[in-house]
Amino acid sequence: MNVEKNMFTIGEMAKSIGITRKIILNYEAKGLITPDVKDGKNGNRYYTVDTFTKIRTVRIFQKLGLSLDEIHDYLDGKTDLLPLIRRLEAMRDEINLNIEKLYERANTNLTQIKEIHIDKQTIYRRTFTTESILDKTNILRDTAILAMREYGTDMTKRMYFLEYPLSAPNEISYCVAVPSESSGEHIVVLTPMRAICIYHHGAYEELPKVREKLLSYAKEHNLTPLGMCRHTYLEGPPQHKDKKLFITQVALPIEE
Repeated sequence: MNVEKNMFTIGEMAKSIGITRKIILNYEAKGLITPDVKDGKNGNRYYTVDTFTKIRTVRIFQKLGLSLDEIHDYLDGKTDLLPLIRRLEAMRDEINLNIEKLYERANTNLTQIKEIHIDKQTIYRRTFTTESILDKTNILRDTAILAMREYGTDMTKRMYFLEYPLSAPNEISYCVAVPSESSGEHIVVLTPMRAICIYHHGAYEELPKVREKLLSYAKEHNLTPLGMCRHTYLEGPPQHKDKKLFITQVALPIEE
């Protein structure tokens, strides 16, 4: 069988994430993931980048002390997150990114506009002119595959995001977090910046309206946008089938 180039073997998946094949098989046994393709009498397994993202989510929650059964319930939308958030707050300095994500998943501040500081970050970036959500999704996945195979991933940063100029929203840079020591073609170091943002719960088709809301807020509060917007994907198709459960941070960088 000719497996598509955007599929990973179980060995490649284990190496990319830094775990063993046995751990991946255990996740399958627990119902957390399934092979995207299972072929041959020996049951050769192949996985997409979406499954990689789901395994990454599982690993993060394991490191926070959740059992596999709790993680399974979380992915099914059955977990009360507030007790978990309280536990994470005691570890804020070490796992601040995960606290922020879980607050948003708990639907505590759906439409609140807040000011944030975006940290310095090393990314793998490719830029294309794209319009449809399907094309954007496919290009981001392809970019993630290239970045993972060439450089690995930075698990301490938000992994996937898009950036685009406000003057040309279809000229999109597809960005993947990579280790800070990475160097080579398509590697860019982003400088720290001030921004305002909304955590949007819902379909990607609604994101342009969220951007316009941020622009209106900036105008009302005499804030000067830097001319670009960023969509950071916290939870999406790898974690949820229901678009209403997608979580995207829409950020508008502004002048200091």
